[in-house]
Amino acid sequence: MGPLPGEFERRMRPFIVLQACVNSFGAFAGVFVQTAHGSAALVRFVALLLTTAALVRFVALLLTTAALSLVTSYALGMRLTISPRRMVQAGFALPAVLLWWAEGRPDLLALGLGAFVGLSWGARHWLEFHLLADTDRDSYAAHAIALGVGAALLSTLGTSVLLSLTREARQPVYALFALVCAAGALPAAWRIPTAPAVALVAPWAVLRQPAFAARAPLLLVESGLLGIGVVLTASGAVRSLESASHYGWAASTATLAGALGLWTLRRKRHSENRVGWMAAACVGVVGAAVLLGASAVWPALFVLHLLLQAAVGPFWAASEHVMNQRALDIHGSVGDRIAAREGTLGVFRLVTLGLFWWATQAMDDRQRLVAGAALMGAAALLEFWLGSTWIGAQRASAADGAN
Repeated sequence: MGPLPGEFERRMRPFIVLQACVNSFGAFAGVFVQTAHGSAALVRFVALLLTTAALVRFVALLLTTAALSLVTSYALGMRLTISPRRMVQAGFALPAVLLWWAEGRPDLLALGLGAFVGLSWGARHWLEFHLLADTDRDSYAAHAIALGVGAALLSTLGTSVLLSLTREARQPVYALFALVCAAGALPAAWRIPTAPAVALVAPWAVLRQPAFAARAPLLLVESGLLGIGVVLTASGAVRSLESASHYGWAASTATLAGALGLWTLRRKRHSENRVGWMAAACVGVVGAAVLLGASAVWPALFVLHLLLQAAVGPFWAASEHVMNQRALDIHGSVGDRIAAREGTLGVFRLVTLGLFWWATQAMDDRQRLVAGAALMGAAALLEFWLGSTWIGAQRASAADGAN
């Protein structure tokens, strides 16, 4: 018996706050790499980050499979299991160590952030899938994302102040986030709810299900283009704003707009109006993509892109958050479903990033920004169509079953 929805949300808050703070650092990291090393290095950085995230999550799950459990039982005298709490602590501990030496080393930066993304989000998905009922998902997503946006706002603002005071010095920023990660590795991880240890049973059985294959296109457009989005944001920021501190101030203003909007409307979401919220957010996301592409010609529009993206992004993210969970309401253990989803997304993200870089090799940075923005806008439209069609089909099936 898991905690009640309100208790679950309260106990997740410290984790969500610290996770959002470190997530906000990812945008600055992309700007740092683009500024110091160029576009090719930025793509390599994102590819290594995504690969690390996928591998550490897979290894964490693999360590609890039956075969390895037998090996560890024989060698160590006990069965090796990894609880969500341990995954959270490990996810924060690795960057807490590596970030101290990340200045001028995009590889270490990618390894630290990749480990954080893979382990912290793996634990969070496990907890949310395992302990939340479908009727609680919309309100929880709205509250959790509102809290995350507020934490990201404070983190981005603090980073901007630090960069301004130190004349764009990066080592103090790395030190700041190393300390934030250290905090996450210690007390905050002990507040999160308890859940059974993460384990794999038969993930290939999930992948073979027709229901999972039917959801694969939604996974591709929802998160499969993540790497491309990181590259475009960093490239647009450097081209338009020239320095990390300028980007930070613009992002802080934009995040404030998103936080206020989400806080005002935080109690309006429920399981019956998912499509309406997603449609409204989709219009804003597409508009933000148009502004991003236009900023290649008129750089000042990048600030407007940030403002619009921040205003509608949390609502879009809340829709995706629910869609992620609904997409895995299929047969199989929770661990197997998470592993199947994350493995598929890992492949999608690396393949799409590689294909995008290959297809735009002959383009300059301005042309690549326009092409990428068009791709992201089209993906948002396709995601809305797939998501709304899928939800409509589910409701029709439920209605037929009731009759």
